[in-house]
Amino acid sequence: MSDFIDQTDEREAVALDALVYAIRNKSTLAPGVAGDCWRCGEWSSRLVGEACAPCRDRYKLP
Repeated sequence: MSDFIDQTDEREAVALDALVYAIRNKSTLAPGVAGDCWRCGEWSSRLVGEACAPCRDRYKLP
């Protein structure tokens, strides 16, 4: 027979699993295309909004 703490731990684990599942299904990556970045001019295999990942990070682009 389990006590109150064991039951609470199990409920929290189930709730956390449900939350993680919901977040993973909600998140999507923007589709990317290959080409030259409009900021730095370097070729990248994945451009989002015509900018490569380093330029998106550096200039805080979406």
